[in-house]
Amino acid sequence: MRRFLFYSNTIRTDGNFKNVYYSGRLDIAINSIIHAFFISNGLRKNVIFDLYLTGPPVPPRLIRITSNIETPWSKKDIKTLLSSSLIKFNKKGIENPFPGIYVNKVDFFDLIEEYKKENRNIYLLDKDGEFIENIKIENPVFIIGDFLGIPKDIKKKIENKVIKISIGDINYFTSQVIVVLNWYLDKINFYKDYWDTSYKFKFSYE
Repeated sequence: MRRFLFYSNTIRTDGNFKNVYYSGRLDIAINSIIHAFFISNGLRKNVIFDLYLTGPPVPPRLIRITSNIETPWSKKDIKTLLSSSLIKFNKKGIENPFPGIYVNKVDFFDLIEEYKKENRNIYLLDKDGEFIENIKIENPVFIIGDFLGIPKDIKKKIENKVIKISIGDINYFTSQVIVVLNWYLDKINFYKDYWDTSYKFKFSYE
């Protein structure tokens, strides 16, 4: 299973996403989710994407997206899925608003401990880390920051629990990092199965 943890410093936690560019850079998360799950006419089968939100007004919130052919989404409208999921949790306490979607209030360090209990190797993307092709990737969780990065105090507290890795000496967009990681995992044949999605998803969020 491929697992990504996207840490957002700014995305709103109330689901009020009237405009993606003024919702705490929701656009970065949307592009990252698209590149984590979608390929041309296909949806990857073995991906978990943990979107960790620390923006206002009710942080933190975890939105966990797991590969599921029944998830009511398309790469054209992820904003509605995220917004609806947060609103359903915040207003009604619904933790599983849609197939493949889980929402809750989770402490970041408890999330890290959850990964460790599952015997996952936690790889923190860092330009000073070991180049990815020089290490063996096993049972991974990849931690990736937004445009502000992972807060320094958090990085310090988890440094003995993570393996720092790099994809090169250029600072890429978060979504580009995920593209490169997926490309590399495909290259080494790590859980690369996918569903054909050449048909169109249809679903009502009412």
